[in-house]
Amino acid sequence: MKFWRIGVPVVGLAVALMAALPGRAAAQVAPYAMFSAGHYSGLGVGAGTLPTQSGGFSALGGTFGAYDDFEKLGPARLGTDFRLIVENSANSTPYGDKILGGLVGLRLDASGVPVIPFDPYAQLEIGGVGTNNGTSTSRTGSFAYQVQFGGDFTIIPHLGARVEYGAGQLSTSGGTNHTLQTFSAGLVLRLF
Repeated sequence: MKFWRIGVPVVGLAVALMAALPGRAAAQVAPYAMFSAGHYSGLGVGAGTLPTQSGGFSALGGTFGAYDDFEKLGPARLGTDFRLIVENSANSTPYGDKILGGLVGLRLDASGVPVIPFDPYAQLEIGGVGTNNGTSTSRTGSFAYQVQFGGDFTIIPHLGARVEYGAGQLSTSGGTNHTLQTFSAGLVLRLF
């Protein structure tokens, strides 16, 4: 329930931000799907870890989203990114290691630099992420932020391969911050 109290205002903020920013003429919209491996760590995380001990778990799954580069700034482009992260490792603990979240934010890419053989990008996103800490059957939602760095490599026109690393934190209800890292690789389809 807490996830939705955080997630709905974040999506509303993203829609308002997109509506307020000018320059829709140079848009590049691109949905993507990636295989992702997440590592979640902090106090009390992981089966058998005491609340005062540092622990962690890894979960596998997918990251699905879309970006819209709506403003050209010289050789760079400014845009927004929306993503859903779904990761689960059912056999690693009696409860499974579960991560489910939605993030939205700004991105900056250097796709207009002709000497670079790929399109590097950086993103800063906020949202809500739910996890079971590897210690429960249900997830608890938390505010989250993450910074991602990656690159898109053109396979054929309009289709690219993508690799990405992201790191950020979740603010738990107990007042501690837990680290969430993701390693991802997949495909991106540039619509126009």
